[in-house]
Amino acid sequence: MKQSVSVSLLGQEFHLRSTASAEQVHKVAAFVEEQISQVTASGRAVDTMQAAILALFNVSASYLQGKDGDSIVDPEFADRLKSLADRIEKTLESEGATR
Repeated sequence: MKQSVSVSLLGQEFHLRSTASAEQVHKVAAFVEEQISQVTASGRAVDTMQAAILALFNVSASYLQGKDGDSIVDPEFADRLKSLADRIEKTLESEGATR
């Protein structure tokens, strides 16, 4: 049965409905916040939306690569994902330099 759980991310309150325990939802929220904080600390993102998108790419790339470093997806797809992430980072860097 789904329950309502409130979490705070980037200073915003979110009310989520989940079948997971409140503790698990809070762990996921803490993980997401940490990933975004890492991107923000690196200076690669100009605003929180960019930081969230880059964090999502980082998490997705890690997930798709698998725990053992063995790719669980088509290598061509993984290469395309990496290329796209690189292009996004370069664009964000160039936009940051012009602001």
